[in-house]
Amino acid sequence: MKNKLLLLIATLLSLPGFAGGFYQQLCQFNYNWKNYAHRAPAGTAHDFTTEREYVQAHLGAVLGILHSNSTSHLSKAQLESRAQMLKWLSEYREAGQFPFNYYRLERIPVFIDEHQTHCAVGYLMMKSGHDDMARRIAAADNYAWVKDIHDAGLPAWQQASGFTVDELKLIQGAYDSYLPNAFVLPNKYEIPQKPQVILAHFEDERTGKKLKAAPENVWLKGEGSNGVLHGKWIQNFALGIPWIIGWFENGKKTGQWAEYYQGTSQLCRTEIWRNDKLNGLRIRYDRQGKVIEEILFREGKVVTKTNYTPEDTLTWLRRPLNDSMLYTEVYNANGALIAMGKEKVYNPGNLQWFQNIELTALNTMAIQASSPIEYVPSRQSAYKPGRLSRAGYGRVELFGGPQLVEYLKEGTWTYYKEYNYNAAQYNGSLHRSLRGNYRHLAGTLIQGLSMFDDMALTVFQDSIMVQYNNNQVCDFLATSGNSCVHLKVNYYDNPQQNGILSFYGYQPQPNKLVVKDCGQYNLKGERIGEWLYFNEAGNMYKKESYLIAWKED
Repeated sequence: MKNKLLLLIATLLSLPGFAGGFYQQLCQFNYNWKNYAHRAPAGTAHDFTTEREYVQAHLGAVLGILHSNSTSHLSKAQLESRAQMLKWLSEYREAGQFPFNYYRLERIPVFIDEHQTHCAVGYLMMKSGHDDMARRIAAADNYAWVKDIHDAGLPAWQQASGFTVDELKLIQGAYDSYLPNAFVLPNKYEIPQKPQVILAHFEDERTGKKLKAAPENVWLKGEGSNGVLHGKWIQNFALGIPWIIGWFENGKKTGQWAEYYQGTSQLCRTEIWRNDKLNGLRIRYDRQGKVIEEILFREGKVVTKTNYTPEDTLTWLRRPLNDSMLYTEVYNANGALIAMGKEKVYNPGNLQWFQNIELTALNTMAIQASSPIEYVPSRQSAYKPGRLSRAGYGRVELFGGPQLVEYLKEGTWTYYKEYNYNAAQYNGSLHRSLRGNYRHLAGTLIQGLSMFDDMALTVFQDSIMVQYNNNQVCDFLATSGNSCVHLKVNYYDNPQQNGILSFYGYQPQPNKLVVKDCGQYNLKGERIGEWLYFNEAGNMYKKESYLIAWKED
C-alpha cells in the first residue's frame, strides 16, 4: 500500500499543474529553460485546460526573453531579420496551430506533424523561405531537439535569422497528446488519461473518498514496471463500464485497442498497433453496433478509408491522392459501382483528412492543441455510480469543438445507372428520371440542379457526367447517340463567405458560389431552350427562351 501511495505522489508531481510553479512547468515543456532560471517568469503553476494554452504560455515567456536579449552584436541585416522573425513568432503563438504528438507517450518535439503543421522553429524556417530545410529535418528525425539537428543548411540560416543557437533551443518545445492536469480535473473520469504504470480507483459519489482497492472499483490500471508500460492498459468510465482498453509492449502500443461509447458497453472503435504505429484496420461502429467506417493503416499512414452508410446501404471508398485531394468510388449494396470522382478535403479544424465522423477519445487526445476546450456548466445531473458529480463544478467539453473534415466534389464525376432495381425506366422530368435511374445519389444531383425540375429528360443511357467546382454543379452531361442533354450553371466570381455561429464560436463553412445564369446546350454547344439569370443576391431577374439554337461568341 505504501508503494502505491508513493507511486501516486510521483505521478501527481509529474503533471504540469503539480510542478511547483510556472517556471517548473516551462522546464517540463523545454528543459532549456533551466539556463534562464534567473530570468524566467515566476509565480504559481498555471491551471492549463488545453495543450494549446500550455504552448502559448511557453511562447509568450520565450518572446519576453527574446525581446530583452542584447542585440548589439548583430549586423543591420541580422537586426532586420530578427525583428521579422519575432513578428512571425508572435503571430504563430496567437494563431495557436501547433503540431500534434500522435505516436510518442512522452513529451517530445514534433518538427512537422501529419497534416503539415510546423513547430515554432520549423514555422520560422518556412516563413523565411526555407521550408525545404524544415522538411529535410522532419524527414531525417521529426522528433529531434535543435541541439541534435545536423542539417547542413541550419548554421547559415541561424546566422541570418538574428537568433543565437541557444535562443532557437529555447523557442522549441515538446508536445503531448493528453490534456494537462487531466488526473485532477473535476470531471477527470470523462477525460482520456495518459497511459502510465498505475493503479487508481474510483471515488465515492457522495463523499469523494477513494473506494476500496478491489478489481470492481478500478478506474485506471497500467501494467508494467519501473515506469515502463508492458501489458494491459485500462481506463474505465464508471463502475463496471469500460471505456479504453489497450496493450503495450516495452512501452510501445501493440496489439488491439478498443474504445466504448462513453457510459455504455457498446463498442465504438477498434484499431491495431504495432511498435507504436497503427498497422491494420481501424473499425468504427455506430451506437447500434453496425460498422460505419474502416480505415486501413500501414506503418502509421492511411492507405484507404471506407465509409458505410447503413440508411442507404452505400459504401464510399476513399484513397488520398495528395494532402488535399482524394479519389472516391461509391458502391451500392449489390457491389455495383454507381459513382466515382475526386473530392477536395475541406479541413477548417486542422484535423487529419479522414476525420469526418464524430471525434472520440482515441482520436481526440491531440486535438486540444488546435481547438481550445472550454469550461462550461455541468450538464451531468443523473447519478452515475463511481462518478464525481457536484453542483457548481464545470466540465471540460472534449468532443465537438473543431469542425470535422468535409469532402467536396471537384472536377469530373461519373454516375452510373443502377440496373438492379425492379422498377420501370423512368422518363419525364429531370428530377423524376434521376430518382428512378440513379436513385441512391439522386438527392445529391437534384440539389445542384433544382432550377431544372421541369425539364424533360429521356436520353439517359449507361451513365452521366457532372463537372463540379467546390461541390457545386457546373456541367451536367447525358448523351445517347446523336441525342444530348448538356445543362450548364455559371457562377459569380466572388463566393459567399459562409459560417455558422455555434456554441464553440464562429465555425467556417465551405464558400458557396452564387448562380449567375443557367440553361441548356445542344450537342454543338449552342444555347437552346430556357435560360435563367440571377443577381448576386440569388434572385432571378430575367428569363430567355431560345427558339432557335444560338452559338455564344
